[in-house]
Amino acid sequence: MRTKAEIAALEEANGSASGSDSAHSFLTESQRAALDAALAAKQTAPVQVPSATRSPSSASRELSRANSSGTRSPSKTLKSAGSGSAELSGHTHHKSSQSRKGTGKAKKGGAGGKFTWGSSYDNESPEADKLDRNDPNYDSGEERHALAFHSRKVEQIKAYKQAVLAILEEYYVNGDIQDAATTLQELGEPPFHHFFVKKVVTLAMDKNDREHEMAANLLSSLYHEIIQADQMQKGFKSLLNSVDDLKLDVPSAEDDLALFLARAVIDDILPPAFMHKIHCAAGSSASSVKSKAELHLTARRPAERLLRAWGGTDRLTLEHTKESISKCLQEYVSSSNVSEARHCLHKLAVPFFHHEVVKQALLRMMEDEQTQPALVQLLRQLSSSGDLRDSQISRGFQRVSLNLEDTCLDTPQAKDIFQKQVASAMGDGWLDADWAATPSGVLASSASSPANGSPSRSETEAVSYKAAAVATVKEYLSSSDMQEVVSSLTELQQPHLAHIFVKQAVQIGMDRKDRERELVSALLSNLYPSSISQEEMAKGFTRLLLFTEDLQLDNPDAAHLLSLFLGRAIVDEAVPPSFLAAVLPTLEDHSEGVNVVQSTGAMLSARHAAERLQNCWHGGSQTIDQLRSSMQALLAEYLTNGDILEASRCLMELNVPYYHHELVKRALVMAADDSKGHNSPLLLKLLSELASSGAINQTQMRKGFQRVEESLDDISLDSPLLKPAFAKYKQQAELQGWLI
Repeated sequence: MRTKAEIAALEEANGSASGSDSAHSFLTESQRAALDAALAAKQTAPVQVPSATRSPSSASRELSRANSSGTRSPSKTLKSAGSGSAELSGHTHHKSSQSRKGTGKAKKGGAGGKFTWGSSYDNESPEADKLDRNDPNYDSGEERHALAFHSRKVEQIKAYKQAVLAILEEYYVNGDIQDAATTLQELGEPPFHHFFVKKVVTLAMDKNDREHEMAANLLSSLYHEIIQADQMQKGFKSLLNSVDDLKLDVPSAEDDLALFLARAVIDDILPPAFMHKIHCAAGSSASSVKSKAELHLTARRPAERLLRAWGGTDRLTLEHTKESISKCLQEYVSSSNVSEARHCLHKLAVPFFHHEVVKQALLRMMEDEQTQPALVQLLRQLSSSGDLRDSQISRGFQRVSLNLEDTCLDTPQAKDIFQKQVASAMGDGWLDADWAATPSGVLASSASSPANGSPSRSETEAVSYKAAAVATVKEYLSSSDMQEVVSSLTELQQPHLAHIFVKQAVQIGMDRKDRERELVSALLSNLYPSSISQEEMAKGFTRLLLFTEDLQLDNPDAAHLLSLFLGRAIVDEAVPPSFLAAVLPTLEDHSEGVNVVQSTGAMLSARHAAERLQNCWHGGSQTIDQLRSSMQALLAEYLTNGDILEASRCLMELNVPYYHHELVKRALVMAADDSKGHNSPLLLKLLSELASSGAINQTQMRKGFQRVEESLDDISLDSPLLKPAFAKYKQQAELQGWLI
C-alpha cells in the first residue's frame, strides 16, 4: 500500500515542483530533463494510465490478493486505499475524504450535524411519513406529496439494494476490501448503510467459512470509516428480526448469526451493551440467537476462539492460499485422487487464483520428473471439467516462463522440461495453441546450453551464490548484523555476482514488513561501494525492473514497493540519479518497469524528496527499546497538551498494533505514580477513548492490564501506590465498558 511519503511526493511533483520549489527537488534540472526525454521516447504511442497513477478503484483490484499480508489493521488498510488518488495529477480529494478527521460533512448521513437541517431519511418507518387526517392543519395536497416522496424513497432503496448486491458478489469473488469500500462510498446514501450490513451477513451465510471470515473482516474494515455505529447496530437488529425468514433458506441461520453477533462485539463494531439492549420474545428465534451469542462471549478466551471461528484472517492471505494449493498438490501426488483435488480447489474458492495451481504443478514437474504423468493428468482433467479456465492455464504457463531463467539456476533442465510440457499441453488441447506468441522469448531454444545437458560452470556458480545470498539476507533480517553480511560476501569472493544479492535482498524485503524493508534499504546503502560496486548495484535493480510484471503476480504491490526501494537507493547514493534515464532503453515500451521508473522520478522531483524517502518505511526498523521510548514520549506529550487526537495519531504512526499493550501498561503505571491525582484521570480517559475508537483493540487492552497484574509485586517496589490504584482502575474500566 502507498505510504504517505510516496503519496505526498507524487502529488507535489506536478503541483509544486516549479519555480522556487524546484530548488528542493532531489534531481537536478539536467537529470530531470534527461529522464523526461527518455520517458518520452518510451511513450511515443498512446499510453494507458500507468499502474502507479491508477485510481483507487482500479489499483485496489491488484491489491486484493495481498490484502492481509501486512500487519496493518483493516482501518489503516482502508485509509491507504482512499489515499491512492491519481498521484501524478495532484488530485487529493480521496486523500482528504479518508483522513482521520472525517470528510467535513455532517455526521449521521447529513443529519444532526452543526449548521445542518437534518436528513430526509431520519424517519424511515411508514408511520413517520403518514399524515394525520384529524390534524386541524391537514391538507390533502400534502398527502399526495407524501405518497410521491414515499414512492421515490422505495425506488431509491430498491436501486441501492441492487447496487449493494453487485458490490458484494464481486467482493466475495476477489476479496478486495479497498474496491468494495471505494464503490460503497461512491454509492453514497449513508442512511441506507444498514441494508448493506444486513446483505453482507445474509449473503455470507449461504457460503463457506472463507466467505464468513471475509464478511466479518469487511464489516470491521468499514466500521467508523464509512459505516457509522448507528447504521451497524440497525443492520444487526434487522438481521435478528429476520431470523425466521433466513432459516427457510439457511437452516443453520441461528448458529451463524449468533457467531456473527459475537464476532462483531469482539471486533468492536458493536458495543458489549448491544446484547443487553436486544429485547426478544421468549422462545423466539431471535431470543435463541441472543442466548447463543452470549454463550460465545462468556466462554473461556472468547476473543481468541471467535477470531478463529472460521479459520481467521490467515485464510484470506496470499501465503495461506499458496500453502493450501501446495498441500493439495502434494496430497494428490501421493493419492492420485482427482476428486479430492477438485474438492480442495472448490473449498479454497479462489477461481481467480487458479493460475497458481498450474504454476506450482509445472515447478513440481521440473523438480521431480517422476511426478509428471500424475500432474499432467490432473491439469488435463481439471481443464476438461471446467475447474481450470483457459485464461488461468495460460497465465500459469506465462508466470513460469517469465521466471524461467531464475528457475534454471536451481534446476538446469527446467527449460527443456518446460518446452516439452508446453508442446504436450498444446497437443492435448488444454493449452491455447496461440499461447507461445504471448510471452516474448519464452520458448527460446536451449541450444546455448551444453550439448550434454549438464550445467555450465557459470550456472553452477550462480546457483551456489543465489543460495548463499538468500541465506545471508534471511539471517541478517533476524540478527540485523551488517558486519556479518560483509564477511559473508567477502568469503564468497564473487563480486561479479553481487547483482544477484541485490535482487534477492529486495525481493525478500518486498514480502516482509516495513521493519525488514528498512533493514534491506540500510544494508544496500552500507554495502556500497566497499562490498558491492555501483555497476552491480545498478545491474541488480535493472533485473528487478525487467521482471516487474512477474513480481506483481506473486506480490500485487510489487511495482509500488520497487519504486520506493529504488528511490531510497538513489537518495542513499547507492544508485546514481542518472540510472533512471540510462535504464529505460533496456525496458520494454509501456511495461511496468517503465511505470516504476516514472513513479520514482516523480517522487525524487518533489520537494523534500530526500527526507520523505528516508522515512518511506515509517521507521520500520525500530527496536523494542525504541518503541518503549516512543510510547513513553507519547504519554508525556499527551499529559502536557491533553490532545487525545494527537496521541491517537502518534500511536497509529508507530504502526505496531501488536505492541499496544505496552502503552496500556505504561499508562496504568504512570497513573498510579500520580500522587497528586492530576494525571490519572487524563490517562484513564486516554485509554478509554483509544479503546472506544478502536485504536487499541480489546486483546491488547486486556493484555496490558494482565501484564500489570502479573507484575504487581515487582512494579510495586518502585510504585508503592500501584496495588490499590490498579484494582480501582480495573473496576472502573470494566464498569465503563472499555475493558471486557
